Amino acid sequence: MINRGFISKIIAFLVGLLCLFIAYNHNSSQTYIFKGQAYGTSWTVTTTSYLNDTHKSSIKKIINRVDYVASNYKENSEIALINLLGDSQEINISLDLYEILDIANKITLLTDGAYDIKLGKYSSSFGFAPSFNKDLSSSGDPSFTLNKSNLTLNKEGGFWFDLSSVAKGYAVDEIVKYLELNNFNNYIVEIGGELTVKGFNHSDSWLLAIQDPSKIDQGVGQLITNINGEKISIATSGEYRNYNFSSEGKKVTHTINPATKLSINNDALSVTVISKQSAAHADALATAFNVMTTNSAIKLANENNLAVLFIVQDSDYLNFIYTDAWYYSKYE
Repeated sequence: MINRGFISKIIAFLVGLLCLFIAYNHNSSQTYIFKGQAYGTSWTVTTTSYLNDTHKSSIKKIINRVDYVASNYKENSEIALINLLGDSQEINISLDLYEILDIANKITLLTDGAYDIKLGKYSSSFGFAPSFNKDLSSSGDPSFTLNKSNLTLNKEGGFWFDLSSVAKGYAVDEIVKYLELNNFNNYIVEIGGELTVKGFNHSDSWLLAIQDPSKIDQGVGQLITNINGEKISIATSGEYRNYNFSSEGKKVTHTINPATKLSINNDALSVTVISKQSAAHADALATAFNVMTTNSAIKLANENNLAVLFIVQDSDYLNFIYTDAWYYSKYE
């Protein structure tokens, strides 16, 4: 006859198996979210695999590292110290800063100057960036050159760098590199709305939302999915939240037109770029297309096979305009 002790052990064993089964199913259907604050905004890393303390610490270090390279709000950041220097100096720079400036240069060339990171003094005068000293004037033609072989920078023209339109995207890219080196292949990395997504949320592609710029309650304007787990980067630029008012009561937006040195006043409420290259690429392009007229931006995007969505205010309704690459890729 089977004794009660043996029966109790069998029951305990079965209960243990049931608990393991429940735990497995729970873990296989959940995501892991790690988030915080940096760059004056929030950041989130979402994965389907567990992020241990070592990974969390490494992600924080990447965020802090990029902040101490590109932030104008940290007096001892690399770019803030460079902005204090005079002209015509050969300055040793970090690899991070070289890569950020190199990306910016490429987008400036692609957009024929619609993108410009040399407008820090103008951003400061409009209240969107700190002042490094009282001198907001510029001398000569602002320019800079990079030397990759010895990681040096030479700048002329008395300007200040403003990397706010590319640094968040670059930080996303660096976190993505870390995740993939450590075999995380299903994730969303997002900083202040700039993000990269890859893989699957278990059995489904990830589902993302672009805010409706006509609503202040975070209303959804467009849903995006990464078809078949494709790795894509997404960035949105718009003036519907980040603006000030001048002493004359005029609305002043945070994006500056390099040609006029004034805040932009175009017809698009927001511009969203989907890039297969990187988040920094999408981040800078979104700013450039936000500066350009919608028609000229659509023309350039189509010529370069870029997936872009423009949300334009047309009388009393919003008009969603997509480039050819967006239609062909079927992101929505």
